[in-house]
Amino acid sequence: MNLNDLGFLWYLHSSSNMVNIFLGNLIETAEDTDLKDALTEIKTLSSFQEQEALQFLSDNGLNITPFFSENDLHSPSEKLFSDQLMIEILKHITSNGLGVLSFQYTDLTVPKVKNFFKEILNKLIQIDISILNLLEHKGLLQNRSFSYKNAEDRENKLFKVASTQQRPLNAVELASMFGSFQCNNVGLALCTAFSDVAKDEDTKSFLQDGTKLAYRQAATLSDIYRENGVPTTTGLEAHVYKVSNSPFSDKLMANLIMFLNPIGIGNLQTAAVSSYKKSHVKILKELIEEVESYSEKGFKLLVRKDWFNEPPVTNRSIDN
Repeated sequence: MNLNDLGFLWYLHSSSNMVNIFLGNLIETAEDTDLKDALTEIKTLSSFQEQEALQFLSDNGLNITPFFSENDLHSPSEKLFSDQLMIEILKHITSNGLGVLSFQYTDLTVPKVKNFFKEILNKLIQIDISILNLLEHKGLLQNRSFSYKNAEDRENKLFKVASTQQRPLNAVELASMFGSFQCNNVGLALCTAFSDVAKDEDTKSFLQDGTKLAYRQAATLSDIYRENGVPTTTGLEAHVYKVSNSPFSDKLMANLIMFLNPIGIGNLQTAAVSSYKKSHVKILKELIEEVESYSEKGFKLLVRKDWFNEPPVTNRSIDN
């Protein structure tokens, strides 16, 4: 097995392990039967991913102890999220999971591993469609319709670089940015919920900083949409419930937020490289730097608390 297959399998196992513990609380507290079915389906796939990845790694001499356990699920019956927020979280996790797995699939070279990822992708696509249908069925699917005109209908038919800096954002630019907008909506709700129940003061402070960061980023992106005539919906944090006991360990909550940070950066980078408008790219680069700075703080927190799940390293010696 080469480095790509090893690294991606380790990532799949560790992320599935974390998500499985998180899903335990959602399944226990979801009230809507359709949502429970979707959660159970995702848990089944996530458990399959974790076990199969573990077996591949073990067959290649890498024995791993799961980083998270049932001990990280403190109060399974505490309902921290509304059913609507759960659906939004699921949509976010599955959609971004598809993106990560698709990217990794292209770089896999071991046929057995590649077929394993193909099987997961096919199942995850069906789950993603099911969640989309669930959102639509519950009347929760956002409708972001807006007026438009074809590029050739512009008064000035001659494409000039200078003129493009004065124009509204085009459809590709707006579409490429939506993943970032939704990521911050979900991140804001999660950080709000987790900061309310975190016991460790350093962790609570980190999560509160995440709440502020996600709010600023969601507000900035929402303003861009509004300026370009596209309505947006925010306020998922209103669907966070007050609970007496934390459903999760501080270790799990901090790692889950850190798991979402690279996804947020990737979404912003996609939006930045899709745009030809300097002012827009400048804003996106500033947002990326903010997430990078926040991730650095989170990494230091995980290392300081001994909560960092360190990936395997090569045995090649490095001369100092």
